[in-house]
Amino acid sequence: MTDSQFPQLISIEKTQQSNAQMLDASHWGEDFSWEQLQIIGHYFKPYAAPDGTLIYKEGDLGTSMGIIIKGSIGVYKNDRLISTLRVGRTFGEMSVIDAQPRSATARAEGETIFLSLDKTSLLTLANRNPSLAFKIMWNISRALSQRLRLTSGRLVEFLESNIF
Repeated sequence: MTDSQFPQLISIEKTQQSNAQMLDASHWGEDFSWEQLQIIGHYFKPYAAPDGTLIYKEGDLGTSMGIIIKGSIGVYKNDRLISTLRVGRTFGEMSVIDAQPRSATARAEGETIFLSLDKTSLLTLANRNPSLAFKIMWNISRALSQRLRLTSGRLVEFLESNIF
């Protein structure tokens, strides 16, 4: 998620303080002290995305994730809406971990603000403060686990409804 890659994204002037406040207002703030939020706030970059803005496309290479601060993100697979993520939810986490092509398309649904964290920033944080990087990775893992459980449940329902 870079300004040159998607020119319709609007980079918001950031400070550690403003990023920490945004993180604190999201569920991500629950796991960190205020001092920790100020430290990790340095590694996030805030963006505004007008309604309909493409954040990334399915198949694009990516190395960043986002935390929704305001608005919502529609997640599309093969041009079909599969989920709408709201404030406090994350998106694009798999790319931070594996740097593989995006598995879905993300588009702003309404005026949206999100904080972006890329792999390089996360690795820099890991070198400087391993315990905070671990807590971020723990949150990412928890989000991915919850999504996998939800998807598995939906798959079972789908299979059961199509077998009988």
